Amino acid sequence: MDQRTIKWVQVVVGITIGLGVGYFYGLMVGADTGMQKGIEQGVVQEKSAESARKAQAEKDAAKSLNPFQQNAANPFEKSPANPFGDVKVNPFQ
Repeated sequence: MDQRTIKWVQVVVGITIGLGVGYFYGLMVGADTGMQKGIEQGVVQEKSAESARKAQAEKDAAKSLNPFQQNAANPFEKSPANPFGDVKVNPFQ
């Protein structure tokens, strides 16, 4: 083999080794960074979902406890008698 062929083989082997080392280094660094970002995003998403569920549960509980919000009928609506008809409003008359 002549010098030129040996040089090409060295260049190809060097590039191959460099690509392999770079690939595995990128996997290790990228996996750590990507995994951490994914975990953080998952935690944020779970917290927001939990707060939304909590707010909805509070809203439902408040709705079930408030009797005036359930469109209940007025008990005095059909009554012909005025319960405040004989109340004295002005004490000076």
